[in-house]
Amino acid sequence: MMPIVSVVIPTYNRKLMLKRALDSVLNQTLKDIEIIVVDNASVDGTEAFIKNIQDPRIRYIKHETNRGGPAARNTGIKNAKAPFIALLDDDDECFPTKLEKQLEVFKQASVNTGLVYTSAEIYDESKQKRICVNPTGFRGQVYTRVLLGTIFGSATILIKRECFDKVGVFDENLSSCQDWDMWLRIARYFEFDYVDEVLARVNMHGEQISTDYAKLIPGRTGMVKKHADEFKKYPDIYVTHLKRIGKLHCLNGTWPQGLGWFRDAIAVNPLEIVKITAWILFEWPRISLFSQSKNFKKYK
Repeated sequence: MMPIVSVVIPTYNRKLMLKRALDSVLNQTLKDIEIIVVDNASVDGTEAFIKNIQDPRIRYIKHETNRGGPAARNTGIKNAKAPFIALLDDDDECFPTKLEKQLEVFKQASVNTGLVYTSAEIYDESKQKRICVNPTGFRGQVYTRVLLGTIFGSATILIKRECFDKVGVFDENLSSCQDWDMWLRIARYFEFDYVDEVLARVNMHGEQISTDYAKLIPGRTGMVKKHADEFKKYPDIYVTHLKRIGKLHCLNGTWPQGLGWFRDAIAVNPLEIVKITAWILFEWPRISLFSQSKNFKKYK
């Protein structure tokens, strides 16, 4: 019998975290699912761990080399059998009724709805407490809003397979911002909807790409360049992204490149010089001018 939802979980050397993520899917109230674990060449015993789980809904695929998270997701998507696909990183969790409630929304939504997301709690593992909640609130045609930035994490989404058929899979050339890129491409053709409940948990533990400038800066740079023609149609949004990259460089210590991005922002809107100057003065203690150790030194 064909499952109604395929849950794709990429993993790499996170056996203990993976167990938590898997348990959260196995405990879903929706039982008609398959779980595709794509192992990016782990060496911590992940394969043996998965093969010891006695549940026929779990499918295990292993890459011979670590090809990165987007490639692992793409392998899972291409091997998925169900008409709906959910994504879950190996360090995150979904709450028991998530998939069931998302399918209920799909049943009531317009036929052009391609993605349903939920609220998520952001959880600090070191402090063992919820930091905040990533809310819902955007539905229907959300393309312009997604141009500004991603509005939810991958742990919260359920996507119709036809979305991937239309826009393709994740961009493996982006070192970060792959989610944002995908949601933007989907939003161009499909409507979004949501379940206004906290049904996923994003666990913060210091190893996310969002804390790694070496991946974050080139990923965001690649994203802005890839969609530059679209961003330029909305100058205020374009300027926002130019400034964000400039700020990341300044905080990273690669401030000469940051000044270049600031110049580009000012070229779009000369009044931005006031905001940029104010930000530099306010953030001066955090700006690394002479740090001996940089996360990211070779940006071009």
